[in-house]
Amino acid sequence: MLRKAHRYIGLLVSLQLLAWTIGGIWFTWNDIDDIHGDYLRNFDKPEVSQPSISIQAAMVNLSDLESLQTINVTSFLGQPAYRIRYNKNKTVLVSAVDGTTIPDVTKQQAIDIAEENTSFQAKIASVELVTETGKHHEYRGKPVPAWAITYDYPSSPTFYVSTKLGTLTSVRHTSWRVFDFLWMLHTMDYEGRDDFGNWLIKIFSLIALVTAISGIVLFFISRRKKIKR
Repeated sequence: MLRKAHRYIGLLVSLQLLAWTIGGIWFTWNDIDDIHGDYLRNFDKPEVSQPSISIQAAMVNLSDLESLQTINVTSFLGQPAYRIRYNKNKTVLVSAVDGTTIPDVTKQQAIDIAEENTSFQAKIASVELVTETGKHHEYRGKPVPAWAITYDYPSSPTFYVSTKLGTLTSVRHTSWRVFDFLWMLHTMDYEGRDDFGNWLIKIFSLIALVTAISGIVLFFISRRKKIKR
């Protein structure tokens, strides 16, 4: 009875161990920077020019300002801008040239921002406005709404541009998608993919431990029987 239970439980454990091994090999043989899509991005961009107006002048039009979180100098389509986070969950872009509030990024502006950040030349395959993401979406956990610009290029890269932040927020491509799937198998988090302390992996780890111990016990039981014979 013990041998039969060990056999079937061992098969179940072996399948997960195989998934862990395949994932581990793939993680080891692929550079994390390539997975992040760094080779698809253009990092050689001109420095942000100095703002023409002060931070105080940029905040004049924020009539609902209650608490200020952060202010960063950034670049919006080649022009300096202030990215202001306030009231816990609000973000606004203000031109650092004339102090006007920059509205949400349009489709064409998103394409222009994506083009600024690509290290390759390719036709655009599709442009989509992402307004919400599920737990398994490749853009999960990132600010929405965002424009998703997908290129007709090897690895099908998608550049995500936040409508509120006015900047590139993520790059997703085939290697990242493979990584994401293998990471889900690795963590056994089939709900959101990123919880390495979920109960499923804890229970499975205990089952794997019991299977290993029972295998050692069976080995010595079999060995003892052979010696007696």
